[in-house]
Amino acid sequence: MANEHVISLEKEARLSIDTGRLEIFFPAEDKKHYIAVIDIAVLIVAHPRIQLSASVSKELAINGAIILYAGDNFMPAALTLPIAVNIDGAKRPHLQAKYINSEEQKFWWAQIIKSKIWGQAGVISLTDKEAGRRLSDNTAYVKPGDEDNTEAVCAKIFWEAYFKNFNLSVNTREKQGAGDIINISLNYCYAVIRAIVARSLSASGLCLNFGLGHYRKDNPFNLAEDFMEPFRFVADKNVLRVLNTADYQTFDSKLKKELLGGILSSLVKIQNKEYRLFQAVDFAVKSFCVSLEDPRRSILLPNIPANRGKQPALKENTRIMYED
Repeated sequence: MANEHVISLEKEARLSIDTGRLEIFFPAEDKKHYIAVIDIAVLIVAHPRIQLSASVSKELAINGAIILYAGDNFMPAALTLPIAVNIDGAKRPHLQAKYINSEEQKFWWAQIIKSKIWGQAGVISLTDKEAGRRLSDNTAYVKPGDEDNTEAVCAKIFWEAYFKNFNLSVNTREKQGAGDIINISLNYCYAVIRAIVARSLSASGLCLNFGLGHYRKDNPFNLAEDFMEPFRFVADKNVLRVLNTADYQTFDSKLKKELLGGILSSLVKIQNKEYRLFQAVDFAVKSFCVSLEDPRRSILLPNIPANRGKQPALKENTRIMYED
């Protein structure tokens, strides 16, 4: 997909469509800005006095854009998805349903968890090589379906080492209700990545309700939660870099802009090739669609060593445990 602009609106504005362009009018400044609708991937609505009509929502959806409504501390409150126009879109949900609770689903989830842990290892190795080694070692012991919950073991290792990099008293990861600048920044970056992932999945005609590892019946974005896991390292690395190179005291517009710029310019390595985030997400999603057609094919995900050919059976190993 060509549209790769993320527009974040954080002050009063009125939006309208003007001959294929999104017109953004800021009353306080009496200024208008224009951007081609086809160039927009994600529109972030982060102010209570932003007005947009049904025609704006429709035009964005037709062109494959997502609207993310942000709530307190930039936690996503709502997310709109375009209905994909995809010749394979009608059959893909049926293929997804076919593999619910299957061995194939367990293998796919193991691949996602391995990718996530490898990403965490790469980030934390920048400042703590021992923690990075511990994470890398554990990737070899992820079983189908992650039945031993290696993800949780590695999360503990990662976050303990991660928060030591900041000169703050914060030492735990918080999602809802976060009040510190580290967790708020992480939540902001994750919200952007989640929207990019959801957009790619939807455009591929996949049903976001059918997750691989996330399968809550009240969550319409289970598959998006799955596929953002391998890309979380982009946010983790970005927040670590930004907050350690500038003295930010509050989560302000300047910090948001720097975080967003870092996310969109990040390079993601898949199969020994580097891609921008948008292309990397599309690449991974496309490979999942191929795996639905032929489950012997691995999903191609970030940071996993190149391995062409069919998916090998995972060995029954015992996970490496570490005592601090």
